Amino acid sequence: MLRKYLQVWLFIFGAAGLFLPSAGIGQTAANQTGSRQEASAILESGKEYAAATYSSYNRRDPFLNPLLLMKNEDADGEAPRGNPPPGIAGMYIDQVELVGVSGSPEGILAVFRGTDRHVYFLHEGDRMFDGYIKSVALDAVQLIRETKMRSGKLLTEQVTKRLRTP
Repeated sequence: MLRKYLQVWLFIFGAAGLFLPSAGIGQTAANQTGSRQEASAILESGKEYAAATYSSYNRRDPFLNPLLLMKNEDADGEAPRGNPPPGIAGMYIDQVELVGVSGSPEGILAVFRGTDRHVYFLHEGDRMFDGYIKSVALDAVQLIRETKMRSGKLLTEQVTKRLRTP
């Protein structure tokens, strides 16, 4: 009885083994022939095509390390400036307020009020924490804001502060 069941199962698996590989071999041979012809046609035309492409469909790529991607995004950010010195040299251009312009024998001075509520008289070329004074006119002051990037680039931006006339 057991022998009869074994013979039936062997017959079923043997028959399945005969049909499945023969269909697969025929298709593989046809595909290999076609792919060889396509590859030779591509090589003769001189065009280069990518063998395989990956489309994430707006999902995270599982093969990329997200920690390395975050580092690369911020690779060219602003470099740290360190601790600011006391006084006007430690204040940002956006933090100070132009309150007036004064004339002196040395030239025209710009009068700024800092974040510490002190008043500073500055000449052309005097530095603040993120820039310097380019020129002083009777109604406005031209400042240059400097931003040093981690890659070593120095970005400059011209800022104009005008006097408010009542």
